[in-house]
Amino acid sequence: MRKFISQQMPNSSFIIGDAGGTGTQWRLVSNGVIDQFTTVGFNAYTHSLNELKEDIGRVFGNKIEKNIPVFFYAAGVDTPQQQKEVKSSLIEIFGDDLYVENDLVGVARSLCGKKEGNVCILGTGANACYYDGKSVNKVGASLGFILGDEGSGAYLGKKLLTQLFRDQLSSDIIDIFQKEFDLTSHEVIQRIYDKPLPNQYLASFAPFIYNHRNHPDVYKLIYKSFEDFFAAFFHRSDYSSKAYHFSGSIAYYFSDTLRQLGNDKGILISNIIESPIARLVLYHQEND
Repeated sequence: MRKFISQQMPNSSFIIGDAGGTGTQWRLVSNGVIDQFTTVGFNAYTHSLNELKEDIGRVFGNKIEKNIPVFFYAAGVDTPQQQKEVKSSLIEIFGDDLYVENDLVGVARSLCGKKEGNVCILGTGANACYYDGKSVNKVGASLGFILGDEGSGAYLGKKLLTQLFRDQLSSDIIDIFQKEFDLTSHEVIQRIYDKPLPNQYLASFAPFIYNHRNHPDVYKLIYKSFEDFFAAFFHRSDYSSKAYHFSGSIAYYFSDTLRQLGNDKGILISNIIESPIARLVLYHQEND
């Protein structure tokens, strides 16, 4: 836990949670003092709310104030029914003043405030929307790591493993990979199909990809994955000429390649941040 003092609106109190597949970042703002917490991740399609609730209780302890606004942004909360289920589960912890939204809403508010733009998430998973300054409008279905999530950490890991075990990469990068991981295709398939959170397992190869991003084969893999992202989410968009804003670890750490693709394709890429949480604090201080 880390604590620091906010200079803006010192009398405001609220809680923000930003949940993705790998982790959930929290900010507890109480009279200008901001506490930072991290709990397990949550995606409405792949994770257990019970596990998240247990971790919240363990990490927060007695720091949760009742009757202050709580804004919870989570991956996979795509329907009113999912919002209702998440809210009804978390309300016993936080109280009635709880607002549950899709993580795209949080990223849009963080990156654009009340201005319009194309808002994109590239982390463990992938998602995108057009934001008109008030609400988000989906431009394409994410579909999860099996059917979609183009450009995400899981997608990069999947492409790396597919090309590696099909001998579609040069021998030197295959040798480097096997010296580090020593894996067979059988072991990978077992891990993906027999154990929980296969999307996180696939995304766990992103650091290897990052460390070898200048290798021609790896660079090509990254570049093509980002091409696939734009093709999947924005191929029919009426807003493709608007600026693109990105959040997520993959967008952040591979920003050089992402911006190069933008330059090559005439795509206006504006902000790229690793996490929306800090800007979300400012947004809610200024707007609530």
